[in-house]
Amino acid sequence: MSMQDACLTSKNGAKETFAVGALRRGKQIEKFLGGVEHEGRQALRWLALGPDREGITLYFSEVEDAGSTTYSAIDNFPPIEPDDNTWGKVIATKSIPEEALDLAENELGAQPGRWVNEGLVCSEYHDYKMAAQDEPTNP
Repeated sequence: MSMQDACLTSKNGAKETFAVGALRRGKQIEKFLGGVEHEGRQALRWLALGPDREGITLYFSEVEDAGSTTYSAIDNFPPIEPDDNTWGKVIATKSIPEEALDLAENELGAQPGRWVNEGLVCSEYHDYKMAAQDEPTNP
C-alpha cells in the first residue's frame, strides 16, 4: 500500500485515517495547496491542522514564492500580507479531527488525501517546483 493510499478515505467511511490518527495522537498535519497569482506576484498556499486545548485549529498560509529547486523552506517565506504571521491565519478551531478535515476540504479546497506530517510541506513544495521545471514551455 502506498503512502497516498493510506491517506485516502477507508472503506468504512472514516475520514482519511492517516490524518485523523495523527491529529488524535497530538501531531500537526499539513497540506500543500499549490501556487496562485496574488496581485501580480507568485504566491503559495498551504494548510496546517494542529491539535490544541480547544480542539483542532486550522491555519491557512499564503506566502510569496521565494523558493527554488534548491531552497524549499516555504515556512520561512514572507507572507503575502505584511501583517500576517509566517505560520498562517487561524481559520477556525473544530472539536474533532473529522470536522476540521471537512472544513479544509469543503471551504478551503483541500483535496482528500495527501496530508503530510508537520514539516513535510516543504518537500511537497520541492516536488511542485521540480514538476514545474520539467514542464515544457509553450512556444
